[in-house]
Amino acid sequence: MKNTVVHSIEVPQDRDEIAATLLHHVAASLTEANPKHLQQIAESLKPKVIDPDKKALAKKIAGDDYSEGNLAVLELANLERYYQRRRELLARSICTPEVAKLIGCQAITTVHDRRKAGTLLGLKDNGVYKFPLWQFDPEGDDGVIDRLPELLKTLQISDFAKLNWLSKPSRAFEGQTPIEVLKSVNEEDIEDLLVEARGIGVAQ
Repeated sequence: MKNTVVHSIEVPQDRDEIAATLLHHVAASLTEANPKHLQQIAESLKPKVIDPDKKALAKKIAGDDYSEGNLAVLELANLERYYQRRRELLARSICTPEVAKLIGCQAITTVHDRRKAGTLLGLKDNGVYKFPLWQFDPEGDDGVIDRLPELLKTLQISDFAKLNWLSKPSRAFEGQTPIEVLKSVNEEDIEDLLVEARGIGVAQ
């Protein structure tokens, strides 16, 4: 940290004198410190607000070992929530050979090429790529939902984040998921969806 303030402190033996000495030197340091650094310190000292759902999950995981101050348990609960979400998102998926057979590819390398190019969405799971079934459409260009490749390329976020965003109901579309908006074939809504996606890319 820049502008570090260093003071040499002679510590007395009396408890009250020790407290008074420390307070004096802390006050002196505060007057010399950069306001930006003081703000960062103040933010770090604020109590963490923990979501009630995370607390409940942490208690369930930790059982008798749970305590409000056990951050490791809370982090574990948060990770468990994300892994559960991942399992839900990939529940109805197929692997690379099945995708090749479904869309009529002669080689599975074509499937990987399309995934890398952003025209198919697949996530690696336990060493193999899984492709959610909802994206496939025999009537769509190249066997997927129309405009999906355009939307995938617009989203400048991780593949997991793309899958999560596409599957979540959106207030902007009256509770529909982006997947449902794509399948509705309403051009005006799809254009609005692309605008939303560009905004997410910028935010990331």
